[in-house]
Amino acid sequence: MVLDLEKEFRDLKRRVDLAETRLSQLEGKFEFISGQLRDIQLYMHARFDDIDQRFERMDQRFETFEHRLERLESKVDALPRVIAELIGKK
Repeated sequence: MVLDLEKEFRDLKRRVDLAETRLSQLEGKFEFISGQLRDIQLYMHARFDDIDQRFERMDQRFETFEHRLERLESKVDALPRVIAELIGKK
């Protein structure tokens, strides 16, 4: 009876040690994956900031271009009137 208890105790101790080893291995893997995910998140935030800045610059360029087109359109609209006046003077 005593030998059975000692054997069972050793078996339980071995199983607990094995479970603790597996748990620490899983914790290490989880920490590694968590670190990878954190790095990806930081990269994505930095990348999106870069893209946002590029879009803002493009928006500013398009606005400038749009204003130039509007001024050009107003000059083109005035052109036939000037031509008509020149023809009328001759």
